Amino acid sequence: MKNSVEDLKIDGSERSAGGKYNSVIINGEGNIDGNLDCTYLKVNGKCEVNGNIKADSVNINGSNTIKKNFNAIEVEINGSINVEKDLSAEKIVSRGNTSVGGDCNAEIFDIKGAFAIGGFLNAGELVLNLYGPSEALDIGGGKITVKKESKLNFLGLLSLVMPFGRNSALSTNSIEGDDIYLEYTKAKAVRGNNIILGPGCEIELVEYKDNFKQDDTSEVETQRKI
Repeated sequence: MKNSVEDLKIDGSERSAGGKYNSVIINGEGNIDGNLDCTYLKVNGKCEVNGNIKADSVNINGSNTIKKNFNAIEVEINGSINVEKDLSAEKIVSRGNTSVGGDCNAEIFDIKGAFAIGGFLNAGELVLNLYGPSEALDIGGGKITVKKESKLNFLGLLSLVMPFGRNSALSTNSIEGDDIYLEYTKAKAVRGNNIILGPGCEIELVEYKDNFKQDDTSEVETQRKI
């Protein structure tokens, strides 16, 4: 019996209605007018979805804009993505620029690049290697690692190179997790079991349960064991 769910392929510059598909492959510039529900989405170029995306596996090589919510199992980004509402996935690997207007939730969030999250960034494991100033309203997770990278070694992110100020890698209101390592982070509060502040941090309040270490170049107004 023939599978009733079809594939969608866009080559060049085309518009398509939304709908349910097996695989969606866009080579060039594609516009989807509505919600998109698919098993596999691959973008080589540029795509704008004027609705929600629901997918199992997503691979973006270029840029993608989603006007509403984005829900997936695995997302790989080599370039840029702009989600105007919420982004949720089991695993997000980003090598570029990630922008989310609402909340971002993932079991694993692995980024080399820069990001802007308008709401809450939450993941079981956060690995943030930052090549440009980044921000989130609040951050929560199990294991959280934030490092500032000084140079790029692959072509795809050259456009993200920008000068860092002393504490301009990451700005957020609060960070909460189990095991936390931070560099060049500015936050009102950091709370966790084990907290290590590397160079260049500015934190108003640190609350820890087990261990706390601080680099000489980082500043903490108040620290307390709870």
